[in-house]
Amino acid sequence: MIAYSPEAQAARACLLKMYNDIDVFVEDATCQNMYVRLINRILGSRGRISQVYPLGGRDSVIKKCRDDQGPRARRRLYIVDADMDLMLGRSALRLLHYYRLSHYCSENLLLSEHAFITLATEARVDVPWAALAISMALRPLLERAVRVLLPLFVVYGVAHELSLGIETTGYRVQRLLTDPNDPSTLSESLVRARIVSIVRQIRSQVSARKYRTARNSILRRVARNRRDHSVYISGKTYLLPLAHLQLRKIAGVGDAVDRIKVRLAQHCELTIDGGLTRALRAAAR
Repeated sequence: MIAYSPEAQAARACLLKMYNDIDVFVEDATCQNMYVRLINRILGSRGRISQVYPLGGRDSVIKKCRDDQGPRARRRLYIVDADMDLMLGRSALRLLHYYRLSHYCSENLLLSEHAFITLATEARVDVPWAALAISMALRPLLERAVRVLLPLFVVYGVAHELSLGIETTGYRVQRLLTDPNDPSTLSESLVRARIVSIVRQIRSQVSARKYRTARNSILRRVARNRRDHSVYISGKTYLLPLAHLQLRKIAGVGDAVDRIKVRLAQHCELTIDGGLTRALRAAAR
């Protein structure tokens, strides 16, 4: 596949305008068909796209959107992940044609029990839906993962708040499993060891008081959200890989995670991020 620079995407959007009712700009250049499927399902009869335009990162999407606040005939939407904004209490930018997801990243929108069981039935063709749902036990798996991982993401949030340059979500969840092929082996002791390592790195750069102030601010903010703490956890590098391992373990689905993402986008609930639905449908008007 030909790789285009972020600077070329606006020109591509112009050239390909007959194939897209809305120009949708996103961060990530990987798995573009995931976005296409998800967006087309959301738009329904209101519009259609054949592709999205990746701009190579969050800052690039925001800059391009800032430069595109004036009148223009084309309907468009610039979409960014929330990343650490939710945990750090950062408000979404007030820009035209802009939407920040209500979850950590776009992969969080794929964490649908219905979608995963649907994929499992495609692989285990003689096993009833209900039996696969019980075997997958996806909801309790992910609920435990969120509970175990939330304290880790709190210290990740501290590292981001203080701009310390410490590796955080790039440290993949598979390194926190005692058996790399079994998501149920997510280890509380390995997570605690990772937390201790991050705290030591933070404390090597800032005072105890500065660390505690940042941590306590995040803890208060998280405590106020009693509904869904999964929004704070990276779907891309933490939650989706665990669900993918469970699908492989129970149903024998051996596809790579990017292929799974495209298929999940065809079946996941469209209510996971209601704001995205409203933003896309408003852009289509």
